[in-house]
Amino acid sequence: MKVLEKGESFEEINGDFQYSHTLIVYGFKDKIYHATSKSRYRCTADVKREDLTNSILIHPATYCPIFPSHFMRAPDPLPTNCYIKRPRLLSYDRIHNSCSPWQISERVLKEAEVCENLILHPHPNIAQYLGCLVYDGRITGLCFTKYSDTLMDRVNPGSRMKRDVVYKDRPLKIRDDCLNGVEKGIVHLHSLGLIHNDINPSNIMFDEDVPVIIDFDSCRPVGQSLEGVGRTFEWYDESVQYSLPSNDLDALDEIREWLGDNDMKRFKFKD
Repeated sequence: MKVLEKGESFEEINGDFQYSHTLIVYGFKDKIYHATSKSRYRCTADVKREDLTNSILIHPATYCPIFPSHFMRAPDPLPTNCYIKRPRLLSYDRIHNSCSPWQISERVLKEAEVCENLILHPHPNIAQYLGCLVYDGRITGLCFTKYSDTLMDRVNPGSRMKRDVVYKDRPLKIRDDCLNGVEKGIVHLHSLGLIHNDINPSNIMFDEDVPVIIDFDSCRPVGQSLEGVGRTFEWYDESVQYSLPSNDLDALDEIREWLGDNDMKRFKFKD
């Protein structure tokens, strides 16, 4: 058994969020399963198969869409500086009996479609897409150039809440250059009729000191509904349900405030 993903689930009890169980995605004999455990683990090596309950076989069709022949395949062999983004399956237990059991596969295909557009219109502040990883006629991953670290890593390595961060250690060489680079990337996306919809410090990486926008699974054309689209807590306006340019520009303003020198922050988005 090989553990592929691990995450803890919490439930609200008497107004407090308390640990409920651990979610496990694991591979066994060339198949992938979703399961739960009442145990908590420091690392994936601690997970034992006998601890697991509610195991569900995850069929490849539910998370690996059919590869369209006109899409770009990743190079073979893959370059050494390649990052493979694979479908996240921890939520599979909630969707496999829902009315949309194919939603993970659909999200992968939507992101691949966005990236196919970006291939034709590259930009230094947008992650470089290398193509689809394909097995047995299905997309098993999306390949990108691998970057060093995120803005969150540099400014807030402890991943504290947004309002708990004070920008005093000057972890960015030139803060304004970083913000200007992110803005250029956003403007480029908007010129293609695309809105990222999840601009936040974890979705900004660095090519040395050049900021690069990553993660396009929430990216949608202008005006499209955002129903069912994942966005990052603290970094978006929960009242906005459509893909609009202001979604990205307001998020950039939020990052600008987050990186400000003033002790009293004036954030737009609720915590």
